[in-house]
Amino acid sequence: MKTAWASLLFAVCAVSALGDTTYVGSDSACFYSSGSSCALTAGESSIGSNLSGNPLLTYTPDASFSAPAAGGSIELGMFSVTESFFGYERGTFDINITFTQPGSGANDFSASTMGLVVFGAGGAEISFDAPLTQLYTYPGGSFEVSLPSAPIFVGNGSSVALDAFITPGANLLDPPNPAAVPEPGSLATIGVPAMLLGLAFWRRRRVTAEIIAK
Repeated sequence: MKTAWASLLFAVCAVSALGDTTYVGSDSACFYSSGSSCALTAGESSIGSNLSGNPLLTYTPDASFSAPAAGGSIELGMFSVTESFFGYERGTFDINITFTQPGSGANDFSASTMGLVVFGAGGAEISFDAPLTQLYTYPGGSFEVSLPSAPIFVGNGSSVALDAFITPGANLLDPPNPAAVPEPGSLATIGVPAMLLGLAFWRRRRVTAEIIAK
Protein backbone atom coordinates (compact mmCIF):
# COMPACT_ATOMS: atom_id res chain seq x y z
CA MET A 1 0.00 0.00 0.00
CA LYS A 2 2.86 2.36 0.81
CA THR A 3 4.34 1.76 -2.63
CA ALA A 4 1.06 2.70 -4.30
CA TRP A 5 0.78 5.94 -2.34
CA ALA A 6 4.42 6.75 -3.03
CA SER A 7 3.92 6.24 -6.76
CA LEU A 8 0.79 8.38 -6.73
CA LEU A 9 2.57 11.14 -4.82
CA PHE A 10 5.49 11.03 -7.27
CA ALA A 11 3.12 11.36 -10.24
CA VAL A 12 1.31 14.32 -8.69
CA CYS A 13 4.59 16.05 -7.84
CA ALA A 14 5.91 15.47 -11.36
CA VAL A 15 2.79 16.99 -12.92
CA SER A 16 2.90 19.94 -10.53
CA ALA A 17 6.55 20.59 -11.32
CA LEU A 18 5.91 20.57 -15.06
CA GLY A 19 3.08 23.06 -14.73
CA ASP A 20 4.86 25.39 -12.29
CA THR A 21 5.85 28.16 -14.67
CA THR A 22 6.43 31.82 -13.95
CA TYR A 23 7.59 34.77 -16.01
CA VAL A 24 10.54 36.27 -14.11
CA GLY A 25 12.21 39.44 -15.26
CA SER A 26 13.82 42.80 -14.57
CA ASP A 27 14.14 46.10 -16.36
CA SER A 28 16.63 48.88 -16.97
CA ALA A 29 15.84 52.44 -18.01
CA CYS A 30 17.14 55.97 -18.48
CA PHE A 31 16.07 59.52 -19.34
CA TYR A 32 17.60 61.94 -21.81
CA SER A 33 16.87 65.38 -23.22
CA SER A 34 16.46 66.26 -26.88
CA GLY A 35 19.64 65.87 -28.85
CA SER A 36 21.36 63.58 -26.34
CA SER A 37 21.33 59.91 -25.40
CA CYS A 38 21.55 57.80 -22.26
CA ALA A 39 22.86 54.50 -20.92
CA LEU A 40 20.28 52.05 -19.57
CA THR A 41 20.71 51.31 -15.88
CA ALA A 42 19.14 48.96 -13.34
CA GLY A 43 19.54 51.70 -10.73
CA GLU A 44 17.80 55.04 -10.31
CA SER A 45 17.79 57.39 -13.30
CA SER A 46 16.58 60.97 -13.49
CA ILE A 47 15.93 64.01 -15.64
CA GLY A 48 15.77 67.74 -14.90
CA SER A 49 17.03 69.53 -11.82
CA ASN A 50 15.87 72.25 -9.46
CA LEU A 51 17.84 75.20 -8.13
CA SER A 52 19.38 72.97 -5.48
CA GLY A 53 20.55 70.47 -8.10
CA ASN A 54 18.05 67.78 -7.13
CA PRO A 55 16.42 65.80 -9.96
CA LEU A 56 12.85 66.70 -10.92
CA LEU A 57 11.76 63.25 -12.11
CA THR A 58 13.28 59.89 -11.19
CA TYR A 59 12.58 56.28 -12.11
CA THR A 60 13.67 53.34 -9.95
CA PRO A 61 13.32 49.84 -11.49
CA ASP A 62 12.25 46.93 -9.33
CA ALA A 63 15.10 44.51 -8.75
CA SER A 64 12.94 41.60 -9.94
CA PHE A 65 9.32 40.89 -10.80
CA SER A 66 7.30 37.82 -11.73
CA ALA A 67 3.88 36.70 -12.93
CA PRO A 68 2.28 33.23 -12.92
CA ALA A 69 1.90 31.08 -16.03
CA ALA A 70 -1.64 32.41 -16.48
CA GLY A 71 -0.23 35.93 -16.83
CA GLY A 72 -1.19 39.02 -14.89
CA SER A 73 -0.01 42.42 -13.75
CA ILE A 74 3.60 43.20 -12.83
CA GLU A 75 5.17 46.32 -11.35
CA LEU A 76 8.26 47.36 -13.32
CA GLY A 77 9.34 50.28 -11.16
CA MET A 78 8.41 53.65 -9.70
CA PHE A 79 8.29 57.21 -11.08
CA SER A 80 8.74 60.03 -8.55
CA VAL A 81 8.55 63.83 -8.80
CA THR A 82 10.58 65.51 -6.08
CA GLU A 83 9.04 68.99 -6.10
CA SER A 84 7.04 71.52 -8.07
CA PHE A 85 8.64 73.28 -11.01
CA PHE A 86 7.69 75.84 -13.60
CA GLY A 87 8.17 76.09 -17.32
CA TYR A 88 7.87 73.53 -20.07
CA GLU A 89 10.40 70.91 -21.06
CA ARG A 90 10.46 67.64 -22.99
CA GLY A 91 12.54 64.55 -22.53
CA THR A 92 12.64 60.88 -23.53
CA PHE A 93 12.35 57.79 -21.36
CA ASP A 94 13.87 54.52 -22.58
CA ILE A 95 13.09 51.16 -20.96
CA ASN A 96 14.29 47.64 -21.67
CA ILE A 97 12.39 44.69 -20.17
CA THR A 98 14.22 41.36 -19.88
CA PHE A 99 12.83 37.93 -18.97
CA THR A 100 14.29 34.48 -18.49
CA GLN A 101 12.66 31.70 -20.46
CA PRO A 102 9.59 30.28 -18.69
CA GLY A 103 9.89 26.73 -17.37
CA SER A 104 13.27 25.03 -17.22
CA GLY A 105 14.86 26.98 -20.07
CA ALA A 106 17.87 29.22 -19.55
CA ASN A 107 17.53 31.64 -22.46
CA ASP A 108 17.29 35.37 -21.80
CA PHE A 109 15.29 37.61 -24.08
CA SER A 110 14.36 41.27 -24.00
CA ALA A 111 12.54 44.03 -25.84
CA SER A 112 12.87 47.81 -25.71
CA THR A 113 10.52 50.73 -26.03
CA MET A 114 10.63 54.43 -25.25
CA GLY A 115 8.33 57.14 -24.05
CA LEU A 116 7.97 60.89 -24.07
CA VAL A 117 8.36 62.92 -20.88
CA VAL A 118 6.69 66.32 -20.65
CA PHE A 119 7.28 68.64 -17.69
CA GLY A 120 4.69 71.18 -16.67
CA ALA A 121 3.75 73.25 -13.64
CA GLY A 122 3.44 70.88 -10.71
CA GLY A 123 4.25 67.55 -12.31
CA ALA A 124 5.44 65.38 -15.18
CA GLU A 125 3.65 63.24 -17.75
CA ILE A 126 5.06 60.07 -19.36
CA SER A 127 3.50 58.49 -22.43
CA PHE A 128 4.88 55.48 -24.29
CA ASP A 129 5.52 55.31 -28.02
CA ALA A 130 4.35 52.40 -30.16
CA PRO A 131 4.62 49.51 -29.87
CA LEU A 132 2.89 49.55 -26.51
CA THR A 133 2.75 45.74 -26.58
CA GLN A 134 5.97 43.74 -26.88
CA LEU A 135 5.94 40.12 -28.07
CA TYR A 136 8.35 37.69 -26.42
CA THR A 137 8.88 34.26 -27.98
CA TYR A 138 10.69 31.22 -26.65
CA PRO A 139 10.94 27.57 -27.77
CA GLY A 140 7.44 26.23 -27.35
CA GLY A 141 5.41 29.38 -26.82
CA SER A 142 5.11 33.13 -26.48
CA PHE A 143 3.73 35.89 -24.31
CA GLU A 144 3.03 39.59 -24.63
CA VAL A 145 3.90 42.44 -22.27
CA SER A 146 1.66 45.50 -22.54
CA LEU A 147 2.65 48.92 -21.22
CA PRO A 148 0.07 51.55 -20.22
CA SER A 149 -1.70 53.07 -23.23
CA ALA A 150 -2.80 56.17 -21.29
CA PRO A 151 -0.31 58.84 -20.20
CA ILE A 152 1.04 58.53 -16.65
CA PHE A 153 0.87 61.76 -14.64
CA VAL A 154 3.11 62.16 -11.60
CA GLY A 155 2.22 65.13 -9.41
CA ASN A 156 4.41 67.26 -7.18
CA GLY A 157 5.93 65.19 -4.38
CA SER A 158 4.18 62.04 -5.60
CA SER A 159 5.19 58.60 -6.82
CA VAL A 160 3.41 56.43 -9.38
CA ALA A 161 4.18 52.79 -10.19
CA LEU A 162 4.87 51.73 -13.75
CA ASP A 163 2.74 48.61 -14.26
CA ALA A 164 2.67 46.22 -17.21
CA PHE A 165 0.46 43.24 -18.04
CA ILE A 166 1.56 39.78 -19.23
CA THR A 167 -0.70 37.77 -21.55
CA PRO A 168 0.34 34.19 -22.47
CA GLY A 169 0.28 33.40 -26.18
CA ALA A 170 -0.38 30.28 -28.22
CA ASN A 171 2.10 27.46 -28.69
CA LEU A 172 4.37 28.39 -31.59
CA LEU A 173 5.89 25.00 -32.36
CA ASP A 174 4.29 21.98 -34.02
CA PRO A 175 5.15 19.47 -32.68
CA PRO A 176 5.82 21.13 -29.27
CA ASN A 177 9.36 21.44 -28.03
CA PRO A 178 10.01 18.80 -25.31
CA ALA A 179 11.51 21.53 -23.12
CA ALA A 180 8.37 23.65 -23.35
CA VAL A 181 5.78 23.67 -20.59
CA PRO A 182 3.02 21.12 -21.34
CA GLU A 183 -0.57 22.21 -21.85
CA PRO A 184 -3.18 21.00 -19.29
CA GLY A 185 -4.21 18.16 -21.64
CA SER A 186 -0.60 17.05 -21.90
CA LEU A 187 -0.26 17.09 -18.12
CA ALA A 188 -3.22 14.73 -17.83
CA THR A 189 -1.69 12.47 -20.47
CA ILE A 190 1.50 12.29 -18.44
CA GLY A 191 -0.10 12.06 -15.01
CA VAL A 192 -2.78 9.38 -15.56
CA PRO A 193 -0.44 6.69 -16.98
CA ALA A 194 2.02 7.36 -14.13
CA MET A 195 -0.71 6.84 -11.55
CA LEU A 196 -1.96 3.68 -13.28
CA LEU A 197 1.58 2.35 -13.41
CA GLY A 198 1.95 2.92 -9.68
CA LEU A 199 -1.31 1.09 -8.92
CA ALA A 200 -0.34 -1.82 -11.16
CA PHE A 201 3.02 -2.08 -9.44
CA TRP A 202 1.35 -2.14 -6.01
CA ARG A 203 -1.17 -4.79 -7.12
CA ARG A 204 1.63 -6.99 -8.46
CA ARG A 205 3.51 -6.79 -5.16
CA ARG A 206 0.32 -7.64 -3.27
CA VAL A 207 -0.35 -10.74 -5.40
CA THR A 208 3.26 -11.86 -4.99
CA ALA A 209 3.01 -11.45 -1.24
CA GLU A 210 -0.17 -13.54 -1.12
CA ILE A 211 1.48 -16.35 -3.12
CA ILE A 212 4.48 -16.40 -0.80
CA ALA A 213 2.17 -16.43 2.24
CA LYS A 214 0.40 -19.56 0.93
